[in-house]
Amino acid sequence: MDKRLTCWGATGFVALYFVAVFAAEFIGFAHPVCWVLAPALGALLGALPYRWLSLRWHRFGLGTVLSTVFALLMMAMGEVDLTRLAVIIGFGMLSDIVRMGIMKDAITYPILAIGNIAEIIYLWTRKEWYLQGAAEEVGQAYADAMVPLQSTLWLVVALVAIVAAAECGLCIAKKLIK
Repeated sequence: MDKRLTCWGATGFVALYFVAVFAAEFIGFAHPVCWVLAPALGALLGALPYRWLSLRWHRFGLGTVLSTVFALLMMAMGEVDLTRLAVIIGFGMLSDIVRMGIMKDAITYPILAIGNIAEIIYLWTRKEWYLQGAAEEVGQAYADAMVPLQSTLWLVVALVAIVAAAECGLCIAKKLIK
């Protein structure tokens, strides 16, 4: 297998990472629990492009580029504000810092994936504002069903699910990309 990183290959897999993580968010419209677990599905789907890139990109910047592209495109679509953009990019940079020290995808990819919870973090930090937006966008019944999910327990469930999905996705990606 050719393990060189070309501009077109990198661009394609960065775009594939964005599409995978963004597409996962659409399950959130099925049910509020799916909304909370959408970043975990994104971590699962985004593992393949991450793994492909990580085998070829050995310098600082993989997580930073993936998170920056994702955050900027989400901001352009009006899905995140500057605070959440900074959180997403911050986790990407943190994953790069850790990656330069240990070079283990099993640790660095989950760090990157956790950053994507920033899209829904206001569910726990700006509760009333988030419920009001959900009611306007999806309906009052949907917003009412989100209320129990605003507990710290559900934040922990979401974080654990993201890490588990990231690890599972990496295992699958390692089998597919040798």
